[in-house]
Amino acid sequence: MADIVLAEYNGQAWMVGGVEHIDDMLANTLPDNVSIEIVICESDSEINELWERYCGEPVPGTMPWAIHPGIVKRIRRQSTGHSVFFEQWSANLDRDAMEVIRGASNWALQFEEAEVHLVAYAREKPGRAARDLANLRSGLIEEELEKLGIPESRFVRVTRDASSLPAVGEETQRIDIEIKRPEMEGG
Repeated sequence: MADIVLAEYNGQAWMVGGVEHIDDMLANTLPDNVSIEIVICESDSEINELWERYCGEPVPGTMPWAIHPGIVKRIRRQSTGHSVFFEQWSANLDRDAMEVIRGASNWALQFEEAEVHLVAYAREKPGRAARDLANLRSGLIEEELEKLGIPESRFVRVTRDASSLPAVGEETQRIDIEIKRPEMEGG
């Protein structure tokens, strides 16, 4: 179980576990060893069940802490591994993107035999502009990875259906960098 559990339903998230960490989570000062899990729920009752499971019998008249969508967005960016997020119709690599790319390159440099997959997400039948933008984003990430010592021969571009991700509203605004070590293939 994660140290902090957020339950999300209908675009809103509530803290159902790890309330002792709320101040640090809100201030973005959590220690690296504190884990966060976001659980997608299908109903309000499912949120209440999770809250009771992680926090015990609720006090009458209380409810879990509602978490601002901007904070949930920040948490997703920080906890998705090697995912580079972009603003809509942008290919700008901001400071957060560069940190993700550096982290992915450090991992890739440890496993010289691994392929580096750049995974774009598309809705069904994406238009030419969306495909071109995904290619531009992937190309810019590849250039930065090359500057950090990853040879071009290791790059593989992959496109996945955006519906394969939990709905976070940013599915097509991200490129994941996956390090595919040979022993990890098929698993």
